[in-house]
Amino acid sequence: MKIKRFCSVILTGIIALSMAACQGGGNVTVDPETSPADPGNNVTVTDPTENPNGDNEEDPNALYDGKIVIEDCFEEDDDPVWGMYANGGGFQIGYENGEMVVDIKSVGNLEYSVQVFRDNYTLNMGGVYEISYDVRSDIERDMKWRFQINGGDYHDYFEQVDTIGPEKQTITAQFTMDEATDPAPRFCFNLGLYDNMSENPGPHKVYFDNFKLVLVDASNAQAVEPLPDPASIKINQIGYKTDDLKRVVITSEVPVSEFRVIKASESAVYVGKIESAGVESPSGDGTAYIGDFTEFSEPGEYFIMVEGSPDSYHFIIDDSVYDDVTKDTVRMLYLQRCGCETTPDLAGDFAHGVCHNTEARIYGTEDFIDVSGGWHDAGDYGRYVVAGAKTVSDLFLAYEENEGSRGDDYDIPESGNGVPDILDEARYELEFMLKMQNSEGGVYHKVTCAVFPENTVRPEEETDELIVCPVSTTATGDFAAVMAKASVIYREYDAAFADKCLAASKNAYTYFFAHQFDSREGFVNPEDIVTGEYPDTKNNDEGLYAAVELFLATGNAEYGDKVKELSTSLVKTGLGWADVGTYAMCEYVKADCDKDAEVVDAFKTTILELADKSLEKAKEDPYASALRNYPWGSNMTIGNTGMLFKMAYDMTGDEIYNEYARYQLDYLFGVNPLAQCYVTGYGTLTPEHVHHRPSEAEGKPMPGMLVGGSNSAPSDPYAATVLADRIGGMCYIDNDSAYSVNEITIYWNSPLIYLLELYR
Repeated sequence: MKIKRFCSVILTGIIALSMAACQGGGNVTVDPETSPADPGNNVTVTDPTENPNGDNEEDPNALYDGKIVIEDCFEEDDDPVWGMYANGGGFQIGYENGEMVVDIKSVGNLEYSVQVFRDNYTLNMGGVYEISYDVRSDIERDMKWRFQINGGDYHDYFEQVDTIGPEKQTITAQFTMDEATDPAPRFCFNLGLYDNMSENPGPHKVYFDNFKLVLVDASNAQAVEPLPDPASIKINQIGYKTDDLKRVVITSEVPVSEFRVIKASESAVYVGKIESAGVESPSGDGTAYIGDFTEFSEPGEYFIMVEGSPDSYHFIIDDSVYDDVTKDTVRMLYLQRCGCETTPDLAGDFAHGVCHNTEARIYGTEDFIDVSGGWHDAGDYGRYVVAGAKTVSDLFLAYEENEGSRGDDYDIPESGNGVPDILDEARYELEFMLKMQNSEGGVYHKVTCAVFPENTVRPEEETDELIVCPVSTTATGDFAAVMAKASVIYREYDAAFADKCLAASKNAYTYFFAHQFDSREGFVNPEDIVTGEYPDTKNNDEGLYAAVELFLATGNAEYGDKVKELSTSLVKTGLGWADVGTYAMCEYVKADCDKDAEVVDAFKTTILELADKSLEKAKEDPYASALRNYPWGSNMTIGNTGMLFKMAYDMTGDEIYNEYARYQLDYLFGVNPLAQCYVTGYGTLTPEHVHHRPSEAEGKPMPGMLVGGSNSAPSDPYAATVLADRIGGMCYIDNDSAYSVNEITIYWNSPLIYLLELYR
């Protein structure tokens, strides 16, 4: 059998190769949440030109009659651009003798249980397109092909059902793109189960060749409008307390020497001088000038004016300015509760019925257990122990470090019960986590369905079988740590629950160190599970975290000796779900007990070195960001950096750390390259189209959610397409298809909760 190269020509809407990580290899399983959607009304009419000599071929965005949008000839073995989505089906794709071959083992139970798709092109509103391709199949069967929005309800722009069989046929059709220009649609071959199939037809192959999409009539075609420039005056859109540090960042092509704080509907009340000459922003948004108006503290509503620039968004100065957003960021966790009914009186439009309360099958067995409860992790409905542990850890730190975080009036079902609501929310997750521990002490990594539900499915509408995935040492170590901490925190409120947590922690600790080195690859999704993996191949930080918390909970020398032992090894630092070493070190340093002085010094030195490294970078950035390359979930990293600075401040008393911890809040609320407030329901420029199933189903965002934020290498097709020319903190787009920048999670909210509870 001769294997040939695969060639692909994409002349419009192409993603630069460096951004095309989502394309994968020849036999690819692609996250079903790759879901770019219609950008709305951001279109402009362009005048298509004749192209007899190919004059416009160098411009991939040019529109003209006869433009080849896609031409896939499957001739040579190159980087394939076709992907796979399996929703209950079993299949692979490969390339043989100049054809793309879909090798189907099982068609599943849905038309799209077997789906082969093509991204990385544009459909322009008003354009008339012609599609053509060759197809044959080992058996006679129906097949649907469709152009669709790649997110939301996945509705089609055009679709057709054809009957195919052993004889090769050429399919040709024309259609007009009637909806707004889509820079990242999806083309699909749906090869799953159809109504006219009396039974599963069994294994067979389908062959494709000469796939071509041509813009045959561009006379009415509309192009994607360029992304708008961000506001040039960046302020905290929620506002400032009267005694807060108050900074404004102004980007301008001309030098700026002063700014004015204007009271709404009145005249200037404060004139501020720019601190220094402008600096070039690392995010490429221009020359930035920093102004400070800390000394102005009169309560009221204001905006900032700079000569030659549009006025800033309005903001408030008031000592209660953070009260509502603090409550809503905590209430977001209540709105994400699983396994129970959330009622309209407390949840409003985001109330839902009891969900995910059936027993879950332990993967690879026919055993079923009750693992109801906990929080939906993110924009989907999976529940993951490592993610929950990071969230609970942040809530515990907020509770311990600020008595103001102990309110019992956050409008959740437990409000008024005499226990701080932040602990009530944490306990809801802890009760779920206790159910995830097996009889040997190990903790199952996650519980989800086999695949993600469609984007507009509400919690109670996801009724597929729940599957408990295998035990992982990272989940077990995190569990041991937070349960030990819980045994200390809840003892004054519920001693029996505290005892239960401590016993569970000890069992998990024993299991962890008996199995720490069983696998060097960490948790890996079983072959037929495609939901979030949360992989982590290094678990010594989880072991240290568990040992520290058990030592602090019990005073037992066994745990103290393990802390000392691990303190001399290379422990991964951080405040994320995969890197918890900094939690362990901070907890040990601040604890008031008999500790090993050398370990204290080593941990303190490590934390301060981390803080100083971040501080050095933050000082160089006009937005006080320590990031240059922005990772997926960069807003969590911003929040975590604020937590790190606060830890350093507590250890040293150096006000510079406290100052820059507060600036991380400013960043999240609007003092960033895009002048974007990243919390739903707050600020003037606020996320409206979040990748979050309840929000997409409701048609509006759930309030109080922190979105992921800028991503220097976005991995969803929509963001990768529209952000291809942007860098750093400019790499964000508010679109529900752009899950790699605009999804939410409980553990992105939790560092924000920590900072708000401390500084509100």
